[in-house]
Amino acid sequence: MLLLLAELSQKENPSIRFISTNKTEEIMEINSVRNSWKEGWVIYINGEVVNSVELKLGVRVGMEDKIEIKLIPVERVFGRPMSQNGSPNVKPKRYFNYLS
Repeated sequence: MLLLLAELSQKENPSIRFISTNKTEEIMEINSVRNSWKEGWVIYINGEVVNSVELKLGVRVGMEDKIEIKLIPVERVFGRPMSQNGSPNVKPKRYFNYLS
């Protein structure tokens, strides 16, 4: 998954920027829309959330997998996303869909 994000950020539009630490990877910006204290970019693979730690450890994706990246409300503690409200009642503000 990280290789896919890196390819998109280097070669394709929309540009995707993400931050890497020794423990996590987090998408920070897509097409000049940045994470904030209230919203964050969240990756879904086949409808399931992939958190930043799992992303750092590595997530395999195949040709049949559906990859979605949504800007949704998040609760942050000391800058880190602690919970995500991805319930169907909350509509994502922005939506980036990449089908592999």
